Amino acid sequence: MQLTWFIISVGGILLILSVVYSSWALKGVKYSRYFSKEAVFEGESIEMIEVITNEKLLPLPWLRLESSMASGLIFGSQSNLDIHTGDIYQNHISLFYLRPYRQVTRRHVITCARRGLYRLESVTMTTGDPLGLGNNVKQFPLGLELLVYPKVIHLDELPLPNHSWIGQIPVRRWIVEDPFLTSGVTEYRPGDRLGSINWQATARTGTMQVHKRDYSADHRLMICVNLEVSDSMWRTVTDPERIELGISYAAAIAAYALRHGMETGFLCNARLIDGPKIPIRKEPQAVIDQLDHLLDVMARIVLDRSVSMIRLLEQEIEAGITNTDYLIITCHQGDKLRATVEQLQDRGNGIEWMIIPELMNII
Repeated sequence: MQLTWFIISVGGILLILSVVYSSWALKGVKYSRYFSKEAVFEGESIEMIEVITNEKLLPLPWLRLESSMASGLIFGSQSNLDIHTGDIYQNHISLFYLRPYRQVTRRHVITCARRGLYRLESVTMTTGDPLGLGNNVKQFPLGLELLVYPKVIHLDELPLPNHSWIGQIPVRRWIVEDPFLTSGVTEYRPGDRLGSINWQATARTGTMQVHKRDYSADHRLMICVNLEVSDSMWRTVTDPERIELGISYAAAIAAYALRHGMETGFLCNARLIDGPKIPIRKEPQAVIDQLDHLLDVMARIVLDRSVSMIRLLEQEIEAGITNTDYLIITCHQGDKLRATVEQLQDRGNGIEWMIIPELMNII
């Protein structure tokens, strides 16, 4: 008889526990997760911090957190953390014990192994009674993003020919007379415009004087990254690792050119993540945040060809672009591509080729 009552009592207690945890386990539980930086360069390490708070008297004997994000972020080894990595996504599972009115903060060291935009949309929390007889599940929206910029390579590591002008960017410029800059007056010479006469200086000296115009430098560089490995390649990028290397080359050149005050833009026949399937074109500028803007764009590139590079350069020709230096970063120099580039050059633009080497040649 006593055994029967004991079994009934234990069963009743477990039933009460199950009801209590089913009703209250996730009440007063808060969760947040964030990265220590919003943007980093490929190869750098950052921290991902998660904070779990239990704001009630009821303890949580076990708490399971599960989330998923794209592969490319490498987590360091840590207790109570399981990672299941696939080709595209990786699942993260953490286990906790949470006392009443306690907060737990965990820091995960992450190495950013690949360029890209990494999103963490939500995390799923599961808990229950001590014996696991019942479960409570709740999803916490996060909307977390991390930008990983392409690795900026040192200029000495780029495959530049010895005659390249890129190494002389500080002195390479289009010199044009600026009508808004003056550096004094000078005597009138045949051919000077009447509108440039300085009448006060003329009256003072007794001879015809004109404004002396100064010169300004119009620095313009358009960095072009080609996703194609041949003139005949279709939409699918067949050598993504070489293209990733080319994007890193573009980031290095952009940093170097902007550091020397050259207006720098970006052109690519890929597309941006979450954007329409149109090529990427960013106008050359030398504003203070241009490098951040270009790196942001390069981080968001999806290796999906939007148009051929030939068509993209034809659009530059049709737009009448002149006095611009084009750096063509590509895996190939096919006949059709060369012919289009020569047309661009014939319209008063400078051309430089940078061939992306095969990876086996740079190991």
